[in-house]
Amino acid sequence: MITQRQALLLASIIENFIKTAEPISSKLLEKSGFFGLSSATIRAEMSELEGLGYLSQLHTSGGRVPTDYAYRFFVDKCVVETDSNLSRKEQEKISHSIRSAGSDPRNINRLIAQTLCELSDNLVITGIAEEEDFYKIGLSNLFEMPEFREFDRAFRLASFFDEFDSMFDNIIKDFFGLPSEIRVFIGRENQLKDIRDETVMFARYNLPNQLTGSLTLVGPTRMDYSRNLGLIKYATEELNKLSKRA
Repeated sequence: MITQRQALLLASIIENFIKTAEPISSKLLEKSGFFGLSSATIRAEMSELEGLGYLSQLHTSGGRVPTDYAYRFFVDKCVVETDSNLSRKEQEKISHSIRSAGSDPRNINRLIAQTLCELSDNLVITGIAEEEDFYKIGLSNLFEMPEFREFDRAFRLASFFDEFDSMFDNIIKDFFGLPSEIRVFIGRENQLKDIRDETVMFARYNLPNQLTGSLTLVGPTRMDYSRNLGLIKYATEELNKLSKRA
């Protein structure tokens, strides 16, 4: 169990790491004015968080980075799953893409995938569950991120992208929960070996003609959880409204 101050410190470290992709030092947090604490006090707290498995230190003289365990704590305890994380313009962009898609389920999936990919800068895959018909976009977005400069990791991600269609039966069995639920699997929580260094978000939604849509968003564990959950929540709610009107 961590203290409230440690929880706030951990959230601050994660938020900084999401923005910079650079290990976070106690000096950086001191400069940001975190609780008015000294670098030494912050360093001691970080050391304790490391001992508890929330942080890791890549080099003895460097800063620390969050672990999968830390991201899980962050998602469960700190992130509020709400569309208020989105601007009005972003909400309108999602709504417009859905309205302009008409009633063809494939066209709806294509446009919503393109829109969420553009807004999240992550890989997005949409599908029609009953037909195993998928639209995939955004692999190049991830290859521009520092995490994927490593050839082996980029290769594993590309393999997942290419083989997703054939793996979908296992994915829907293992990952999808209740229809209204967004599932988040972080790093080693993933059962699929090719993406065990990434975070995957899954959701289902209704489509016209009594079909079920699936949405899969893949990005680094350093993804912007609040924003991505907000995007998925708003998009699936709008999609469900559309299917009720159809």
